[in-house]
Amino acid sequence: MSPYDDCIHCGGRVDEKRERLDYRYHGQLFIIENVRMGICVQCGEKFMKADVARKLEQLASSPHPKLKSVAVPVMSLA
Repeated sequence: MSPYDDCIHCGGRVDEKRERLDYRYHGQLFIIENVRMGICVQCGEKFMKADVARKLEQLASSPHPKLKSVAVPVMSLA
């Protein structure tokens, strides 16, 4: 049994997986790996439980002195 209900957007089945997540906190972008979330098998919508969301916020708000970082190109569609 899945810990998630069916997708609220399309009604598809939601399976739990661990994925990489782009997470924004106070204007800063973090890429957090190994995040437990539900992903709809039909439309790809992502869902997460409240405890996981709290852990993400706690992680992003804590001091992070030695993080791995990547360069991200910034483009403008002008």
